[in-house]
This record gives sequence, structure tokens and C-alpha cells, in this order.
Amino acid sequence: MGDVKSEFDRLLEMIANADQALVQILDDRAQAVVALQSLAKQQPEAYFRAPSDREVIERGLRELRHFPSAAFRAVMTEVLSGSHALVAPLEIAYLGQPGGFGHLAARRQFGASAKLRPMEDAAALLAEIESGRCTFGLLPFESSSDGAVTATLNALARYETKISAEIWLNRSFDLLSTTGESASIHRVYGSSVALQDCAKFLAHKYREVETIDVRSGVVAAKKAEEDPQGAAIATEVVSEMTGLKPVEQHVEDASDLRIRFVVVGHDYPARTGQDRTALAVALQDSHDGMASCLQPFAERGIGMHRLETRPARGWEFRFLMLLEIDGHVTDRSVLAAIGDLRASGAYVRILGSFPRVDET
Repeated sequence: MGDVKSEFDRLLEMIANADQALVQILDDRAQAVVALQSLAKQQPEAYFRAPSDREVIERGLRELRHFPSAAFRAVMTEVLSGSHALVAPLEIAYLGQPGGFGHLAARRQFGASAKLRPMEDAAALLAEIESGRCTFGLLPFESSSDGAVTATLNALARYETKISAEIWLNRSFDLLSTTGESASIHRVYGSSVALQDCAKFLAHKYREVETIDVRSGVVAAKKAEEDPQGAAIATEVVSEMTGLKPVEQHVEDASDLRIRFVVVGHDYPARTGQDRTALAVALQDSHDGMASCLQPFAERGIGMHRLETRPARGWEFRFLMLLEIDGHVTDRSVLAAIGDLRASGAYVRILGSFPRVDET
């Protein structure tokens, strides 16, 4: 028994020492970030390049041995978000209502310390990035049920912004209340989308409960906080932002629906070797238009991940095609194929190059 107690005490001390070291390391990092920013201001003509957030996370993942990789990404996202906030918080625009999936995607990608701003129009969001008023933006790019988002594709094809990352989210909702107990629920607040996506669940388990349509998940949460007999149907980010407790999680009727968001900024990220390039292509009407579009990539053995046609709104073309190909825009073969496609008379807009993310 004595040996077990001694080992137990040793492990507890080891954890406490690790926690203390972690605190010190975070403080050391904060000091270095502030000092680097000060140095850059003193020597504005000098070239200082700090590693990107992605490089920091990927470097850490290569060194990781025991800590779960998904949890490491989440922790480092918050560390980096807090570090940015020390000098100049990132200004991030996302499409949709507060508490929606765009908000959740922005929170996951940039952490809680970033300044997140909702917007209702994709073109206006991209204009904010081009003007420099926002550092990055998040737009819905694809859903597993409906394919490419037409409004996003049309907007991206008109601006000089660049896709630099992709984020996959499950289209999931939780039922939240102040107590976390189902027996006290007489009313459920939610946006029209949330209530629709959870209609079968509510009809089955809360048949006698009144459902009230509100503007957003954040408004639903506020109503639930003010109503002792109320609950909210909302996304995970609303739960993180409020003191509401989960009554039930993942209450959506379809559990296999996913949304892909893209991060849009000013630059292409560096090549990783596991990249994808997105293109918007418009062709003049011709019987061999589609074949001529694919030929430059097929000739060079470039994989085609996606080809989807969407109506072209406000263009001289009838349709825009979304092409997603394997490779980075700086790859010689990709550049050559795009050059051949343009030479054929097609309108081609490079939407961005970004590291591939596992969709499963």
C-alpha cells in the first residue's frame, strides 16, 4: 500500500509541476509576442516574419506524442487567439446570424479572443476584407445536402480575395435550458432553421411544448435565460457563450448533414503537399465546352475533386462552374493547366489554394 501511495503522490506532483510549467510557458510566450511587435514598430523597414498560426499548430502536432491531436488543435487555437489579442485582435467577419454555424466556424478557427462580426451578405463581407477592415472572413461553401452555395461562388468570382482554409462542421443542435432538466420545459425558442431541422425530435419528445420562432440562436438563448420554463434549440457556440446547460445534445433530425466553410483572406497559404485549388470557370456555349475545360488537367494527370455548375447571377455567362483540383496554385502543372484553359477562351478565376481537410 505504501508503494502505491508513494507513486500516487509522485504522479500528482508531476501533474502540478506540468501545470505550473505550462502557465510559465504561456506567460513567456505572451512576453515574446509583445516584444516582437514592439521591435517591428521600431524597425518598420526591416523584414520580420513570424510563423503563421497553421505552421505553429502543424509543428506542434509533429512533436506531439501522448496528448490528443484534436484537443491540441483546440488548445493552440485559443493560445494563438489570446496572443493576437495582446497586440491587435483579429477582426473576423462571418456570414449569418450570431450563434449560427458561421459563428461556430469562426470561433473554432480563430478562438474566443478574436473579434467576430456577423454579416448578412457575401459580397459585403468580401468588400470588408478587400478594404482591410477585416483580416479574414468565413463563408459557407458547400453543404452535404445541396452542394455548392451559389451566392458564395458568385461573390468569390468577383473579388480579389483568396480562399486559404476549409472547415467542415456537422449541422448539429443542442437543447439548452437554465437547469438542464427536461421536466420544467414548457416553451422552446429557436430560429426558424433550428426549429425546422429539429421538428421530428420536438414532435416526438416535446409534443405538448410550445415552439417559438426567434431571430437567432443567441436570441433563443436569451429568451431561455429569462424564462424559467423555457429552453433554446441552438448550436454548440451558443452553449459556450452562455450559462445554459444541455438538456439533450445532437437533437437534429438528420445526423449526417455537414457544412463546409472557407476562410477568405488576402494571401495564398504556403504549399503543404496536400493541397486543393478552387477555380470558378465560365465557358461560352459550345458543344465541347465541358470536355475542353477538363482536358488541360487530364493531360497533366491533375486529379479533379469536384466539378459543379451553378447559375451565374449578373454575368454575361449563363453558368459558373466550380472546379476543385488537386495541387497548389504555385505548382507548375497547375499553373500550366490554368494557362491552357484561359487560352481556350474560358473565363477563369482562381478562388484559392488551401490544405485539404479530412471530410469524415
